[in-house]
Amino acid sequence: MRQLSGYLFLIVMLIALIGPTQTACANVEKCFDGIQTNSFDPDAKLRFLPDNVNSWFARWQILDNAKESIDVTYFIVEQDIFGMSMLGMLYKKAKQGVRIRLMVDARGTKGLTRKFIGQDVLQEMMKFKNVQIRVFNPVHRKLQALFDDLRKITASNHDKIILVDNEYLITGGRNISKNYFVDPKDLKTVYRDTDILVQSRKVANQAGLAFDEEFRSGGNFNIYKDVFGNTDSMSKELELAYNAMRRYITGGGLFRVPSPTISKRANELLKKYNDELEEYKRMQHFASFRLFNGERSYPTRILDKHSITGSRNDITANLSALMDAAESEIIIQNPYVVLTEEARAAIKRASDRGVKIIIHTNSPMSSDSLLTQAMFIGDWKGILKEMPNVRIFGYKLSTKLHSKVFVFDRKVAVIGTYNMDYVSEQINSEVIAVVKAKSFATQVAQKIMEDMKDSHEYKIKVESDGSVKTLFGPESHSDKSVIDKLNMLQKLQWLKPLI
Repeated sequence: MRQLSGYLFLIVMLIALIGPTQTACANVEKCFDGIQTNSFDPDAKLRFLPDNVNSWFARWQILDNAKESIDVTYFIVEQDIFGMSMLGMLYKKAKQGVRIRLMVDARGTKGLTRKFIGQDVLQEMMKFKNVQIRVFNPVHRKLQALFDDLRKITASNHDKIILVDNEYLITGGRNISKNYFVDPKDLKTVYRDTDILVQSRKVANQAGLAFDEEFRSGGNFNIYKDVFGNTDSMSKELELAYNAMRRYITGGGLFRVPSPTISKRANELLKKYNDELEEYKRMQHFASFRLFNGERSYPTRILDKHSITGSRNDITANLSALMDAAESEIIIQNPYVVLTEEARAAIKRASDRGVKIIIHTNSPMSSDSLLTQAMFIGDWKGILKEMPNVRIFGYKLSTKLHSKVFVFDRKVAVIGTYNMDYVSEQINSEVIAVVKAKSFATQVAQKIMEDMKDSHEYKIKVESDGSVKTLFGPESHSDKSVIDKLNMLQKLQWLKPLI
């Protein structure tokens, strides 16, 4: 008995030294409640934004009504009418005294971050003392990573956040360019994406902390006012872009050009903006847009992840925990599916329990990333063979899928920037909104079901000898030339952790 007591004592001591093991959640709702990283707002007012035009209008309205502060961070800000008019909006608000903090990524926003070329636009805004602008992971800071970790060269701030007056938040998959906001009837090659609008001071505070941690990162580059003055003054371009967008979306049409009351350069800019805007016939109803249309309030929280240069990752483990807690269904809509070991294992555990899993992603004919597609078409048959409860759907439209959404048992929904690949899990900074509500999660799931009608389901047959026969796959509906390129790119497996 004394010997047995000694063994029990040793076991207890080992458990104490190792620490408590993570207990599996009873269900996805309790999993949401048990996330330890931060508090949540049980009554955050939400709007689901799967529509391009409404998502632009929501941004325009909260920015235009800003009174105290605006924090903005994006991976991509293009210098088209959308990017320039948003910067024009920030310029206008800066003149009104609103505190502005803007961060763009050096890898995604090349045009605006290049010295002596694109920085003129950002430098124009820096003449206001209430403006701070930073570039994440600039190229000249990346060179030292050649001797350290190659992933630090590719690390990006992939967050997409607009935070206004510490009360309104928009996050999701959309960057700032025409490809994310134009109606697909006006431009067939735009992205199908998803954002979420949140009105909540508690949630906004969580997003603000996520913004601060990246904005204050030591590897960022500060944009400064030009010491010699901005010889190529961009104030006129910013103001014209803002006014052209505002006039057009409120139903006022295009400015008449040429106008004798403005300079030749201003007329050229207006013509450029007119040429863009006149193609977008279905975005002239901002006057009737309402930020909320009877939407309800739901428990909502923000989860954050640093880039590889930081330490925080509140996303990956919690997504895995939600997969482990799912009892009946997991829906994953994601443009880039290159499953990591952790993601694959979590999906397999769910499949083994009998959970039905849907993965909706791009096909070779809709993807904007050939390397990602190459890795995916090398993996999809193995996924279906190993996980019989998984169904895979490939988007078939010329519209590109860019939505990053998860739905668990139609009770918890996740909308954010997080892709199902190594880059999001291990390299880039990311942010997601997690919502616990049956009605909201069902609304998100139903939109994905609609998207699946414009998709092909990929199917296999496992032969008696264990070999896999394709019944319908990417090669069944894609151009042969595209498939040939993807088959060649599959040889670059060593790049998998970098894409």
